[in-house]
Amino acid sequence: MVFIFIITSKAVYAQEYFNLNIDNDLYFKLDRYYSSGIFLQYGKQLQPKEASSEIDIKKFLLWELGQELYTPNDRYTSDTNLFDYPYGGWSFLKLTFQKEHSLNKQTQWGIQLGVTGSASGAKWMQNNYHRLILGLPKLVWTDEIPDAFHVNFFTDSYKRWNLRQKVALQSHVFTTIGTQNVSAGGALGLALGEQTVLTKQGNVLIDNQQGEGVYFGLRLQFIAHDYMLSGSFFNDNARFTVPVNRLRATIEAGYAVHKNNWRLALIYFNRSPDNKTQPQKGHHYLNITISRFFDTVVSK
Repeated sequence: MVFIFIITSKAVYAQEYFNLNIDNDLYFKLDRYYSSGIFLQYGKQLQPKEASSEIDIKKFLLWELGQELYTPNDRYTSDTNLFDYPYGGWSFLKLTFQKEHSLNKQTQWGIQLGVTGSASGAKWMQNNYHRLILGLPKLVWTDEIPDAFHVNFFTDSYKRWNLRQKVALQSHVFTTIGTQNVSAGGALGLALGEQTVLTKQGNVLIDNQQGEGVYFGLRLQFIAHDYMLSGSFFNDNARFTVPVNRLRATIEAGYAVHKNNWRLALIYFNRSPDNKTQPQKGHHYLNITISRFFDTVVSK
């Protein structure tokens, strides 16, 4: 899952940030399904052109390097008859353009380029982490999702309704079309406090205040294609696949604090089964995001 944070305090400054974002279910002593994700992000505010009629509209350019890991529940068997999820790795570079239409409405769009299979480095990453950090045996990674190059295109729209001071509703509508994923959905949540907790593919402009805040929300997503479960649209190279649950629901709850040039966010996710073979009714994991912000003078 993606969390990007940009806070703009004064019109004379452009904002830059570096972000470390980690998903993991090991916080709950689990290691299955969407097992972990690690994302490095950099973003900056683009300097407006003086002749532009949209000079007051803030625009941002965001880069992200990420890796996601997927494993079955029974991680130490090589018998695929016992698998309820394919082994899979997905590593990518993501470029996002974002525009702030108003304080309460933002849109973004972009492209995601990446690789799956052994080329993603996921097997190497997980097994070395297990061996060196956790002291656990290596995972077998039998019949891993195939090596492939992927291109995804995506758009997002964010909106916010202020109900009263420090109380707001926020929405996120999103679409992805590509070889790795085809999906669409939306999220709606309640934001409380001075600092909004930014959820999956978080709105980088939704809150420009320092302070603390909490968030409670629900995300619904329709999955037309998920390469990590069903393999390619164009061939049957995948040696092990499972039937996809087309509708996915996720409960989200989190806390964030922003002080000076640092921000810490903790978000809990509990999502419904990704496929029809999973015996577990839900899968929960935690996101921890640490952000560091930098101001750059644009103009007086």
